[in-house]
Order: sequence, then C-alpha cells, then structure tokens
Amino acid sequence: MAAGNDFIASIDIGTDKIVVLVAEREDDRLRVIGQGMCPSAGVKRGVVDAIEPLSRAISKAVQQAHKSSAVDLATVRVNLSDSHLSCFEGYGKVPIIDVVTNLDVNKVLESAQAYTMPTNKEKLHVFKKKFTINGSVKVDNPVEMDADVLESNVHIVTVSSSSMRNIEYTLKQCDLNVELLVLDSIASSEAMLSQEEKDNGVCLIDIGAGITNFSVFHHGGIIHSGIVAIGGNHVTEEIAFAYGASFNEAQRLKEVYGCAKVTLINDDEFVEFAQTSNRDSHQLSSHTLAEVIEKAYLDIFSSLKNNLQHQGLDKNLKSGLVLCGGGSRISGCEEFVRGFMSKRVELGSIKRHNFTAPESIFDDYRYASVIGLLMYTEDVPQEKLVKAKGRARAFGKIKDKIFGEF
Repeated sequence: MAAGNDFIASIDIGTDKIVVLVAEREDDRLRVIGQGMCPSAGVKRGVVDAIEPLSRAISKAVQQAHKSSAVDLATVRVNLSDSHLSCFEGYGKVPIIDVVTNLDVNKVLESAQAYTMPTNKEKLHVFKKKFTINGSVKVDNPVEMDADVLESNVHIVTVSSSSMRNIEYTLKQCDLNVELLVLDSIASSEAMLSQEEKDNGVCLIDIGAGITNFSVFHHGGIIHSGIVAIGGNHVTEEIAFAYGASFNEAQRLKEVYGCAKVTLINDDEFVEFAQTSNRDSHQLSSHTLAEVIEKAYLDIFSSLKNNLQHQGLDKNLKSGLVLCGGGSRISGCEEFVRGFMSKRVELGSIKRHNFTAPESIFDDYRYASVIGLLMYTEDVPQEKLVKAKGRARAFGKIKDKIFGEF
C-alpha cells in the first residue's frame, strides 16, 4: 500500500539506534500502525559519518515498519543533531498603511530573518514570536489591526549545510524523500513537554549516545537551543579507560551496576569484570565505579550549565529541567542533575494527547523523538512565508526555513 495523505512517517537517526514510526491520520488524531527499530551505523556524535552503513541501517528499520504497516514509505520526517548548531534572534520592521494585512506580516517576517548566511550554514528553523504594533502593543496576530509600524522578532536556528546534505543523500539511497527536518530536541519536546511547562520556562535535555541536545522554552515557545558534543558514550568511554575494559564491557558495567551519584551508594560491593589486556577475572568497587560515572556526567552538565548561564537563561526555568534520552536512564541521574543544577528535575515521559499507539511505545523513552516528529505541526504554511533558495536539492524539497509559531 502506497503512503498517501492519510499516512505520515518519521525516522529518528541516532548514534545508537534507528527508529521508524508510521501513523495513520484519523480526524485530529494520529494512530501508529507500523514501527521499526534497529542498531544504528555510520553516525558519530549525532552526525552522519558514513553514508553507506547508515543507509543500510535505515533500510532495515524501514522494512520492519513496512512489514507491520503494509505501507510503502516515500516521504518521511527526520530529526537532526549538529555540533555546529547555532541560534540567534532576528528583528524586522515595516511601515503600515492603514491596517495590517497578511502581506505586511509576510514582509516583516522576511525582514526579520533576512540575514546573510555563511556558505557552510543553513537555516533549519525560524520561529516567529509576538508582533509589536507602533512600538508598544504586543499581539499574536496583527492582521486587520490599525498600525503605523509593525515589528517582529524571530528565533533562528542554523546548522551546517553538510549535515543537511548528508541526511538528504543517505535517505536518497533508501529511496526516501524528506518532508521535514526537525532539530532533535525540538522534536522530543513535542512528545514530552506540556504547554504549561513551555509557558513557565523549561529546559528539555536529551542525553543521546553520542551527543546531548537541549532546548529552552519560555512564554510558550523556544528561546534557545544548544549542543554538548558528548553523551552517554562519553560515560562508557570513561569507564573503559578507568578499568582497561572494552567498550561493550564498560557499557555492561554502566547499565547493570552504574550510578550517577556517589552518595546514593549505601552498600559498596565488588563487581567482576573483564579487561581487554588479559582474561583473568578482575573486580571493581561499585563506589569507585559511581565516582567515574559521576565525573563523566559532570563533564556533560558543566558545559550545559555554563551555556545556560552565559545566555542568562538559568533564572527563567520555573518548570525546571526535563531529562530524556538513553543517558538519562542510569540510576541516580535525576538526583545528580538536581543537585548540580539546583533546579527542579524530572525524567520525561511521552504525553498521550491526540495520539494512539501501543502501550509499549508510550512506555519506551526511545520513541520520544520519533513520536515528536509525527506530532510536529506548522501553524503557518511554509509556502506563504518562505522563498526557497535557488540551490536544487538532490531529491524532494526541504524548505530553507521551517516556521513554527508561538
């Protein structure tokens, strides 16, 4: 069965895993009808590192989704992480004759995001904020209001051109077109954050295997996004280095015996493990293992905390921090972050609004980003606000500016 307007598909491309979901539209709800998940390949620190192995991994997950849904996928929504991510505010101002029209709104938004981009960067998202009429009155929709001057501020997210092109070409190898590219933490926020949290101020932190994405929301919308170029694999690598173990053995120690906060270890116990240099049995202390792990998490969150403080955002988080991603699931992570960041902290869970899926999906944090991709909506049609670049894509069409609204 060919995918048409009644179906929507999304792919989460991660360092550790590839996840595919297929959903059917039912009035104002989405119902998951197919899924696929397999180990990732060709992705390093959240960025495409080798196209051929990644395309094979994606094809395998897509085949699984096809088997369970009987839908032939042609167009998909995809998440994106990029260590070269940057964001900034744009400002536009236009004169108004009599009342504000839709054309005036388009003009002020084009003005607000009319920045000359470096040749190696592209706009991934442009989110519009409230409009200002005559320098003082802030409104959500200024159309048909009396005004002399209309102003607009926008939040612009940019990524490296190569990151976008590599995803395009990889999916082309799988005979797939791209409907939307969405920053990973923004996709996850659709599935895990409530509107109240976004209104009050919240930071969503997605600790993936290779990279940690975070986005800050306040007054209903996004105000900042950032990247820490290490994630859960950094913790595993630190364990491997400390004990001379293989990566897989270090991963086992982390998952089975690990704790991110030393003070939570009440009864120190000795754990057997294997080193790479010899086959003799070795033992380590669960307390010292926790010390290694806590130090690795300190590396991640020191960078994140410095970023938030530098942006002056650490005081705007009334709803605190929400953790997601595989790196947040280790014992003691929530307690460590709460103590180090001095904020409210909770482990994120997938919200159940306007969505129907098997219970196993709602209970599995690995589906957060791919569900968020399905839920992501654009309140303003792109074709009314966006002029596509002249550069042709290798396939399909990705708009140069993807608008959200708040």
